[in-house]
Amino acid sequence: TTVTITFTQLVPEQRLIYCYDMRLDQVHISASLATIVLTPAGAGTRLTFTEQAVFLDGYDDSGSRERGTRILLEQLGGELQR
Repeated sequence: TTVTITFTQLVPEQRLIYCYDMRLDQVHISASLATIVLTPAGAGTRLTFTEQAVFLDGYDDSGSRERGTRILLEQLGGELQR
């Protein structure tokens, strides 16, 4: 799998926006736009993640994409709580 990521905006402590393309054996299978927004929440920070994805040419594995993203965010949360 090849992933190409382009960061389109980085506002420290506020927002990160990036686009990425995924290829599997040179076949373009999906493209996404993702936004991470950070806002104060009491003594901590709330992270809001939004992703818009298109799956191409009959490839649709949105369930795996969601599970993978959830796992990564849970791991990030665990590290931040240490």
